[in-house]
Amino acid sequence: MNWEVSTMPSKRSFFNGTLFRKNLTRFWPLWGGVSLMGAVFPLYVLLSILGREYVSYTARDMGRALYGVVTELVPGFLLVYAALCGVLVWGYLNNSRSVGLYHSLPVDRTCLYLTTLASGFAMVLIPFVVVGALLCLVCLVTGTLPLLAVAETALAVVLMAVFYFSTATLAAMVTGNGFAMLAFYAIGHFLAVLLESLVTAFASGFLFGLTSLSAGVLNFLSPTIYIYEHFKAYYSIWDASGPDSLQGMWVIAVYALAGLVLLALSWLLYRRRKSESAGDVVAQWWLKPIFRYGVALCSALTLGQVLYELVYGFPFQEGVYYHLIPMAICLIITGILGYYVASMLLKKSLRVFKGDWQGPVTTAAIVVILCGCVSLDIFGTASYVPETEEIDTISVTCSAGYAVTEIAPDSPLAQSALALHRAILADEDYIRDMTAQWNDGGQWEEGSTGLTDRAASADMDFECVHFQYVLKNGDTVYRSYPVVLVKDRWYNQPDTFDCQLRETLCGPEAAIASVSPGYGGTVESVYGYIWIEEGTDISLAGDEARAVYSAVLEDAAAGRLYHWDPFADDEEYELIGSLEFAFQPGNAPNDGNSYSIGTEYKTVDLYTAMTSTLQTLRTLGWNGGGLVDTEMQG
Repeated sequence: MNWEVSTMPSKRSFFNGTLFRKNLTRFWPLWGGVSLMGAVFPLYVLLSILGREYVSYTARDMGRALYGVVTELVPGFLLVYAALCGVLVWGYLNNSRSVGLYHSLPVDRTCLYLTTLASGFAMVLIPFVVVGALLCLVCLVTGTLPLLAVAETALAVVLMAVFYFSTATLAAMVTGNGFAMLAFYAIGHFLAVLLESLVTAFASGFLFGLTSLSAGVLNFLSPTIYIYEHFKAYYSIWDASGPDSLQGMWVIAVYALAGLVLLALSWLLYRRRKSESAGDVVAQWWLKPIFRYGVALCSALTLGQVLYELVYGFPFQEGVYYHLIPMAICLIITGILGYYVASMLLKKSLRVFKGDWQGPVTTAAIVVILCGCVSLDIFGTASYVPETEEIDTISVTCSAGYAVTEIAPDSPLAQSALALHRAILADEDYIRDMTAQWNDGGQWEEGSTGLTDRAASADMDFECVHFQYVLKNGDTVYRSYPVVLVKDRWYNQPDTFDCQLRETLCGPEAAIASVSPGYGGTVESVYGYIWIEEGTDISLAGDEARAVYSAVLEDAAAGRLYHWDPFADDEEYELIGSLEFAFQPGNAPNDGNSYSIGTEYKTVDLYTAMTSTLQTLRTLGWNGGGLVDTEMQG
């Protein structure tokens, strides 16, 4: 007997409809509840139009509402909602019985992955489809449908949904525990900015001038933060016929492309994932040492600094900067503690101490290297001063409240600010020593200031000088220096930073800058009040307002405006009024922010020393309330 065997080629499936529908029906309370809550928005719009005669929406109004929602609410919402969808659809990986059941189905892992991915992505998008469809229906009924805004908003939502759900999927692939998945997801989105902030805060305790505000370079690795910084709605406020638009679509497009790469990586991890890893905090073997030393480093940078302040900093530290060896010891202790905690989580046991000496030794070595690199400033961070050609604007601020802001780099005041910064760096050792003695209660060493302790209390002042550089590439550089000012150096020693600070913040250029508009423009009007006797209201426009402003500039150039001076007698600066100048229009560039710059205002305090301004006001006839009788002081 001849047996004839008939063979048919097997057909490989990449999608299973039954599993897809099963996921949607199992988890309908999540996407259904969110859709129901979201439907309140189009319902509110419809009821507002039908129930209130004075409410009238146009297509432009609806477009602006969509732009506002997609830039201000959607990123934060998707950050949370995509994680919830991910932890539900991939939840079977966290239970040994469920993962065994799924992996025994007559479908391969690629089909399982793609089907689960599609169902999760559908859960993310369903609420947006429901709310968007209802809103479009309302707009069609009322004749206010903004087609371009709807298309741009829909595209932005899809791009962000791809990215956020891809990161949730990757988090599910590297762990076998739902709570750990959510933790990894949150850490992955904010690890870069948090770690940079921790390292910057730690380095600021060693490096001269560095502050926690110096962080922010790695914001692009924290997507939600970067999206909120660069994805914005632009509304043409001053031009009624001008177009509104979404600025920064390229940002979410780049993140969406990155999300596709993460999905491919997740697929590779899923294919090699062991079913036995269900329930593990870390499901991938290669990630376990990274997890151990990552927890150890974060523990050292957080708990280590707290321990240092408790046991050494408050009782023994002199000045505002850390002492290297005590800090290293505290970081080693807390780093090793973090290493063992991570080991306990991985092994699900408290018995992690026996036989593991390599980990603590490696942790201590990492901490020592970190402390050494930071304290030696191997990257030259503390000595960095931007070059003129790199700078867009400079701002210098003193803790006493006086400041010159947004200085153009080619102005003499900017060169003075750069010279001040370099002078402070050149006097680093002197400043560290003086601030340490100031913080120690003013016990000045003999010869350190040339003053007795009693004289020092009257002829010295403690301030903080802050620099902010906005660079042409968009980066911002912050530096802050606690300094002790000495009266003799302030007035009589031009080669010191004290004198340079006085020339920068108290000179004529700074006075002129303090009363000048940030974006130029022409003075259109001035309003003010002088409170001598009965008082005098001032209201001028056109040429008269410009004459008063010219007089203010003349007083500024002559040094008759009030300026901060810690050692000066302010009796000659008797405050008698206030002037507010309106500049119209400004010439601010369109930088993609939500609002344009229109009229700009500058407030100038009026003092008796401002003789040119007072004389101009008299000439213009504003002499009521005792202004004529006020004695002018030169």
